[in-house]
Amino acid sequence: MDADGNELQQLTQKGGNYHDWSPDGKYIVFNQNNFAEFGDENGRLWVMDADGKNKSQLTFSNKLGQSIVNLINKVKKITYLRSVLIMCLVLISYEKNPFENGNGVEPPSPVYPEIDQSPAWSPDGSVIVYHHNGTTTVNPSGSYHVEPDSVGLWFISPAGDNKRMFLKGANWLPAWSPDGECIAFVNGAKIYNIKVNGDSLTQLTFEGRNFYPAWSTDRVWIAYDSDADSPNGMKFIWKMRVDGSEKRRIAYEPEMGEIRMPHWALDGKKIVHIRYLVGTFSSEIFVMDSSGTSPLRITFNNATDYYPKYSSDGLKIVFSSQEKTGGPPQVWVMDSDGGNLRQLTQKGGTSPAWSPDGSLIVYTRYNSAEFSDENGHLWIMDSNGENKRQLTHFKDNSL
Repeated sequence: MDADGNELQQLTQKGGNYHDWSPDGKYIVFNQNNFAEFGDENGRLWVMDADGKNKSQLTFSNKLGQSIVNLINKVKKITYLRSVLIMCLVLISYEKNPFENGNGVEPPSPVYPEIDQSPAWSPDGSVIVYHHNGTTTVNPSGSYHVEPDSVGLWFISPAGDNKRMFLKGANWLPAWSPDGECIAFVNGAKIYNIKVNGDSLTQLTFEGRNFYPAWSTDRVWIAYDSDADSPNGMKFIWKMRVDGSEKRRIAYEPEMGEIRMPHWALDGKKIVHIRYLVGTFSSEIFVMDSSGTSPLRITFNNATDYYPKYSSDGLKIVFSSQEKTGGPPQVWVMDSDGGNLRQLTQKGGTSPAWSPDGSLIVYTRYNSAEFSDENGHLWIMDSNGENKRQLTHFKDNSL
């Protein structure tokens, strides 16, 4: 866009972040990143003209020589210091450090994958649905192998047995309907609904990028967040009928920040969610009426809080929180008014979900810096944080 905020123009269609201009302003280097996409093009450096045309991939998986050649060929586009810095980043991202023996900098620490994500418990408590990202092996360097045929939504029992694929593909953020008959989920930033028996797959959203579907307990509404009708691309909370009709935005404060990750209370009167606040560079947890009015902030920790969910009785809220000072996210629980705050995990935890009776919590034990078979998989614990046990394993990741 122009410096005054006018002439807003989208330049990428397949994802893009961590961008920078060439010194002459003719080119833009960026990371083509779409967390729902698999392939050698995703997560790599690309360069394009300033108008978004002539996109060219710069870096490739396990193809160091090709990456260097591409960078050299683009030196005229990404000139001077930036080209040198980008080449260094490419080189040190591989298992062997070409600048070892004191002749350069050490490579960055590996970032390990979150393998099993966004679990959700069936209303009768007998099944957990979750997204598996297809990872079959992880190397100490941080590289990992993905089996595309195993990517999708999976079922598993709370005991860890009867694991089976439910819906193949880049489907994630599943949410059970209160009667247990349907699962809403996200694919390609659009929300879908499908019966648990596999019938009646229905697309519910068509405009914008949409995430985090959550059913009202009377099975009338689905709340979600979306950037539809958002001039600046920020996401806010909407709700729609379960058939996708009567979409309406219920929370919108662009001058403050995004409003996301809704979850309904049992009585249907309240929605817990997160809000990004101006000047804090973090998200806090709020509660509002189901109409979107009367927002009330209930966390004040100035950490990044996310994935809030009511317990079935509406008395507790479980969520993940990550300190600004670093370290992995952890699972916390608090009263529905924000009181009695307690940390439940110590080795990393994200995307927690209550069992229907409120006695257990399933979550992803995740620390991006930890290399182990325990990391990135689903775990279950008592609601007070005791008796943690691993639910999914690498050996279970085959069809």
